[in-house]
Amino acid sequence: MLSYLYALLFYTVVTFGQNIWDDDFQLSWPQKYTVKATRISLTSGIVENYKAWKTNELLRVDYNNGAVKSIVNFRQRIKYEIHPEFTKNASNVVKCQAMKLDQQFRRLSIGTVLPDTEDFEFVDFDPVNDKDTIQFYCQSSENGNDIRQTVWAEFENETEEWIPVRYQVKEYNEGLGFLSKHEIWDFFGFETDFDDAVFKIDDYGCGNEYTEHTMDSESVTQHLLFVDPENDKHVDHVFNAFKNKYDRNYEHNYEHATRRSIFQDKMRLIRSTNRKNLGYTLAVNQFADRTPKEMERYQGLWRRPEGKTGNIAFPYNDSHIKDIETVLPDEYDLRLLGYVSWIKNQEDCASCWTYGTIAAVEGAIARHNGGKILSLSNQALIDCAWPYGAAGCKGGTDTAAYKWMMDYGLPTEEEYGSYLNKDGFCHIKNMTVRFFIKGFTDVPPHNVGALKVALVNHGPLSVSVHVTEAFSLYSSGVFYDANCNETMLNHEMALVGYGTRNGDTFWILKNSWGPTWGIDGYMLISTRNNSCGVTTEPTYVTL
Repeated sequence: MLSYLYALLFYTVVTFGQNIWDDDFQLSWPQKYTVKATRISLTSGIVENYKAWKTNELLRVDYNNGAVKSIVNFRQRIKYEIHPEFTKNASNVVKCQAMKLDQQFRRLSIGTVLPDTEDFEFVDFDPVNDKDTIQFYCQSSENGNDIRQTVWAEFENETEEWIPVRYQVKEYNEGLGFLSKHEIWDFFGFETDFDDAVFKIDDYGCGNEYTEHTMDSESVTQHLLFVDPENDKHVDHVFNAFKNKYDRNYEHNYEHATRRSIFQDKMRLIRSTNRKNLGYTLAVNQFADRTPKEMERYQGLWRRPEGKTGNIAFPYNDSHIKDIETVLPDEYDLRLLGYVSWIKNQEDCASCWTYGTIAAVEGAIARHNGGKILSLSNQALIDCAWPYGAAGCKGGTDTAAYKWMMDYGLPTEEEYGSYLNKDGFCHIKNMTVRFFIKGFTDVPPHNVGALKVALVNHGPLSVSVHVTEAFSLYSSGVFYDANCNETMLNHEMALVGYGTRNGDTFWILKNSWGPTWGIDGYMLISTRNNSCGVTTEPTYVTL
C-alpha cells in the first residue's frame, strides 16, 4: 500500500509539473474568471444556481438563471442590485437599486462564489465529480464559530491555473454546540476569458435612473438588498436593526447567540427566495428570530373534532355555482364595502381561532346594517369558550367558537373590554348587547368556484391555513409555497376578497399579526393547488 502511494505521488509530480511544488501546492484563483455554480445548503434545504464574472475591480453574480443580478464596482465603491418586479400593467419591469459602499462594508465577500484561498493547505489527491482533483482544507474560528472549509480543484498544467470543482463549508457553533451551516458548492463552466461588456450597468436600467439606498434603509434591513447572509458584518448590522425595531432584549449571551443563529437562517431563506423571482417577496419581520415551536403561540388553530360540521347546509349545487360564476366580477374586495374591521394583533396568545371566526360575524352584521362595521370581542371567546372545546391562549377550533356564539352571542370589544393577550375571567353575562348567530356553513372543500360564490354572497369567511416558515416572513406579492400542506392546518384567517395579477388568481386574506406584517396586515395567496389549504374548510355564518 505504501509503495502504491509513493507511485501515485511520483505520477502526480510528473503529471502536474514542478510549478505546483514550487508554491507548496498553494491554491489560488486567476485574477479574471467566470464560473457557474450550484449551491446546496444541507442545513436549510436551499438550492441555488449562480453564474459569476470577476476581475480585479468588478464582480457580477447572476442568480436564478439571471433573473436577479448583482454588480459591484470596487474602484467606485458602489453595488447594484438588478431584479424584475411585477406590476399591473406589465409582467416584468427591470428595477435597478444601488448603494455606495462605506468603509465598514467595502470588503464584500467575493467568496460568495469562490472562497478566499489564502489559508488553505494541501490534504490529498481526491477525485470528485469524475475529475482528478486535489483536496485543500482550512479550519478557523470566528465569532464563536468553528469553520471548516474544503476545496477540491484541478490543476491545468498548460495554463498553470487551478480550476474549482467543489467547495464544502461546515460551521459549528461552539457555544451552542450544533452544526449551524453545511453547504456544498459544485462548480462548472470555469473560464478565464470573457467580454467585459457583461459589467455594463446601462444595459439594465442603472445608467441614471437607479434608486440609491444606504445601509440603514428598509430595503437593506428588511428586504436584505445588498446584504450577504454569509458575511458576519452584514448579519450583525441587520440583526442590530431588527433588535432596535422590535425592542428585543435577550437575557444572556447564550440566548443572543441562539437568536442570531436563527435570524441568520431566516436571512438565508429571505435572500434565496427573493432571488428566485417567484412573484412574491419575503422580509425580516417580528418573527425573524422565532423557532417553529415558538411560532405556535402566534397561530393556535386546532383541527376540528371528527363530525363537527356546520349546522346550515351550503345552498348552492354545482350547476348553480357554474351559473353564478359566469357573472362574478374578476376582482372583489369586501374591504371596499365596509365589511371588514381594522387589522388586529393576537400577539403571542394562540387565539387565531377567534379572529377568523369573529371577522366572519363582523362582516355578516355589516351586511345587515349597510356597511357599518362593529369590532367584536376576541377576549370574550378566549375567556368563555372553554366548555366548547377551546383553551383560550393555548388554542382552539373554529367550531368551538361558532357553537359558543350560537349559545351566548358576541359582545362588542368596547363593552367587554380590550384584548389582553392572555386568558381572563369570563363575564359575558354582564353584557347588555350581544350578537348571536343562527349557525355556520361549511363551503364545499377544494372548490374555488364555490368559495368565490360564498365570498360574494356571504363573506367575509373564516379559512384555515398551513403556516410555513416562508409564510410567516411574507412581505408582498402573490404567495405560493409548495411546502404548504393542506392537511396540516394550524392558523385561522379571514378571506375578504380575490383578484388576478399577471395571470395568477389570488385570495385576499386578513391576518391577525398586526398591520406591520405582510401588506398592511393582509396577504395575497394564489388559488393554485389549494395553496396552504385555503379551500380545505372555509366557513361563513348566518345571523
